[in-house]
Amino acid sequence: MTLYAHTDGSKGGLACQRLEDHLSAVSERASSFADRFGMKEWGRALGILHDAGKSSEAFQRRLQGSAQHVDHSTAGAKIALDRYGEYGVGRLLAYAVAAHHGGLMNGITSSQGAGSSLTPLEQRLQKEVEPYDAFFDLLGESDLLALPSASELGLPFVPHRKTAPGNNVSARCFSVYVLARMLYSSLVDADYLDTEHFMTPDASQARNDQKRASIPELLEMLQAHLATKSSMDSPVNRARQAVLSDCVAAAEQEPGLFSLTVPTGGGKTLSSLAFALKHAKQYGMDRVIIAIPFTSIVEQTAAVFKSIFGSENILEHHSNYDFSDLDDEEGYAQRLTAQNWDAPIVVTTNVQLFESLFANKPGKSRKVHSIANSVIILDEAQTLPDSLLTLSLAMLEELTFGYGATIVLCTATQPALDMVWPFGSKPREITVHKDSFAEAFGSRVVYEAAGVLEKDQLVSQLSECDQVLCVVGTKAEACEIYRELVRQGDKDGMAHGQDPLSAQGYFHLSAAMTPSHRSEVLDQIRQRLKEGKRCVVVSTQLVEAGVDVDFPVVYRELAGIDSLVQAAGRCNREGRNDAGIVRVFEYAIEGERQRTSPWLEKMKDIARSLIDENGGTVSEDLVRPFFEVRYQTEDLDAKGLFARLTDTNIVRSTFKPIPFEQIAIDYRIIDEDTVPLIIPRGADGAKELENLLAAENPAALSMRLQRHSVSVPRWLSREYGQTGAFESIGPFLVLREDRLQDFYRDDVGLVKPGEEEFRPLFF
Repeated sequence: MTLYAHTDGSKGGLACQRLEDHLSAVSERASSFADRFGMKEWGRALGILHDAGKSSEAFQRRLQGSAQHVDHSTAGAKIALDRYGEYGVGRLLAYAVAAHHGGLMNGITSSQGAGSSLTPLEQRLQKEVEPYDAFFDLLGESDLLALPSASELGLPFVPHRKTAPGNNVSARCFSVYVLARMLYSSLVDADYLDTEHFMTPDASQARNDQKRASIPELLEMLQAHLATKSSMDSPVNRARQAVLSDCVAAAEQEPGLFSLTVPTGGGKTLSSLAFALKHAKQYGMDRVIIAIPFTSIVEQTAAVFKSIFGSENILEHHSNYDFSDLDDEEGYAQRLTAQNWDAPIVVTTNVQLFESLFANKPGKSRKVHSIANSVIILDEAQTLPDSLLTLSLAMLEELTFGYGATIVLCTATQPALDMVWPFGSKPREITVHKDSFAEAFGSRVVYEAAGVLEKDQLVSQLSECDQVLCVVGTKAEACEIYRELVRQGDKDGMAHGQDPLSAQGYFHLSAAMTPSHRSEVLDQIRQRLKEGKRCVVVSTQLVEAGVDVDFPVVYRELAGIDSLVQAAGRCNREGRNDAGIVRVFEYAIEGERQRTSPWLEKMKDIARSLIDENGGTVSEDLVRPFFEVRYQTEDLDAKGLFARLTDTNIVRSTFKPIPFEQIAIDYRIIDEDTVPLIIPRGADGAKELENLLAAENPAALSMRLQRHSVSVPRWLSREYGQTGAFESIGPFLVLREDRLQDFYRDDVGLVKPGEEEFRPLFF
């Protein structure tokens, strides 16, 4: 009897994929993926075992139209235990096989209620499943399926990290967790790809037809581009050339962990890429991944790279990216590539990278094996959240220890991580010729202490500047200060007989605006700066850390030292003018300093103390002391996730208590319960609303709609829902077009319920 894995009803129910062919193809793909980290035969075993349950008569009947649900994943997990041992390796393989559709389960019992003492995996393994004797018959008869023996897997297996400075039991526990994640990723991506090849051959063909340059070819493209850049002799250009030379030289060093500390405006984006491509070429690495904290910077960076390498060689992957911006064929191919990051250069967010590394669901996990044998550039490394820092750093170390990755921590404000690497890593600094930095950047800006400023004082000072950026701590402050600037500017204009439009040149930027709207405003700001026109901008910190704008004067509300220095990076960026001015102030209303979140207040306190000790002056030399104090006072494993994954019981009980699902739930870069509100603003927004209304499956448009959304706390979304101005379409809450002017403004974005009466004096 021929056993089948899939049938395709779209082909009249006649097209069937043999189970033998599916298991063989998945095992070949999974073994190839796992070979990146030395586990080829483990991948082969997973591929052969994963659909063993499809050999049952019940599953074969289901393919013929039976309505009976059949568990086809548990059988392979049971076989893994029988063949490779009930504990240890057998259990590690069983985790992946049992979870290849639903997601990796916890290896610990629930802490809630008085339920079963068995773990979720144990409950699955003790289930009665349909007989799968035919699977063993298939193994015996097949020339394509050779299940590896225990000796071929290298048993008994002792987890050992290839290049780690230490291999104590706790460290090995974490290694087991990461190995399980990598094996799982290899299996689920292999399974998805082969199923796609049979079920949707057009998609598989589109994936295979993508023409991309090799790493050596990309390096040649970058070198050609760099050769065309202006070589005008100036202190800044000399410093940038020194950074580039250091990066090219360091690329020959052995793979591992590096830091790249370059002042803002020092050309680190292209220099770090030069390091990455040369390093990848030298050591046969597969891709370069650039992870960035904010989507606006991802878009900016990806645009630069696409202009150099062509869009076909760049995967831009974040929640706001709209693949429909590409032509149909390329957009389709890029959507497929985003599933598993099979591209030579990936530009993504910290959220996408790190949450995928700790995810337990198959969709997010597919790309994880592609992270092995890659160069990963972490731009603005200081933005990793303190509460997850220990676990995040442990993962970075493990990627270098056992998975052939090179990590580059790239920032102008390098955090004092040498104090806190959990496994004792010591990154190598790439920049060695720093003598040019002082001449180029040392006098680029002057920090001034502006003291405590009332709203009227701040607005008055900003109004006196032709071009100025003011960065504050909250959206509410940004909106409040901007509105007062508009009122004051309009009043002054009318007093001199001018049209109210004399107030133009004032801009507001915050997360109350959709990403699409913010991009438009940033383009206007850059154009006015370029033309020398009046440009007064009030923004939250989203304008910092990589946004390419250049003001002669910057006001920055007191924050952590790293934030003050990052804000200064938007001032006299090119060093073309006399020293730019960065005024640090504390914001007050009626004599009372305005407070932000408890965490930000702690950062202010640390910064205030260090500035006082430094004679009241801000200096970039305070960055390291700031992080030293911060890391000594903050709990860097606040959720206890690292402690759970280094519990020695993981090894001593042979890989049993690994909490995969709970880690995935608790690891959140942005730990907020928010809801996106869809704003159909402008022609593009209106078009997406039309697409949403016409869609059979509205949820499928989620990624495209992100560019036209504003995230708000869940409690606030309920208030918006009660206004009658929003309607539910599928899973989305959408602002009605006839209420757009009431709740969304072209200057400040979304306004809260109860503020509808506010009307800007100009548009």
